[in-house]
Amino acid sequence: MTHPQYPDLPWVEGDLVIDPAVLEAIEAHAREAYPSECCGFVFGPIEEASRLDAMQRETNEADKYHRLDPETFPRTSRTYFKINELRAARTFEEAAAAGRPLKVIYHSHCDAGPYFSDEDAATFAQEGMLMWPCAFLVVSVVEGEVRGRALWVHVPGTDRFREARLEVREEPVAER
Repeated sequence: MTHPQYPDLPWVEGDLVIDPAVLEAIEAHAREAYPSECCGFVFGPIEEASRLDAMQRETNEADKYHRLDPETFPRTSRTYFKINELRAARTFEEAAAAGRPLKVIYHSHCDAGPYFSDEDAATFAQEGMLMWPCAFLVVSVVEGEVRGRALWVHVPGTDRFREARLEVREEPVAER
């Protein structure tokens, strides 16, 4: 089944394969950021829709927004992540133009499981529409150690997300 909003972007539906080194880098970021949530982007080649072979760390701006307006942004980076939306939009555009689309947004949960929270769902789906053309990886960090991970994808027509398959496997390099 293809996502009705993004029928030409199969990674939105999950069933992805991530390079072990990329997953290790994401998990290292999660451990380093603890007890704050980390966040970032995962990319892969357009011609291999399921492949994830690069990542980019992003700054969690939750504490900055909390300091500026604690009433509107009551949560800190301990329980919330906020990516700069303009930078994210530019990254989506630039990555697609380069043939290496942004396929996954990742973040961590501190001392909690790798579930997709109500806050996550409200951020990334509104009125049944997916807000960003990607899947979402959540990494669980408990007492500074990675305890699990889960890939989440949007359920079309709803504001819900479901767990999807993420395989960790190094892809062979094609010979020329």
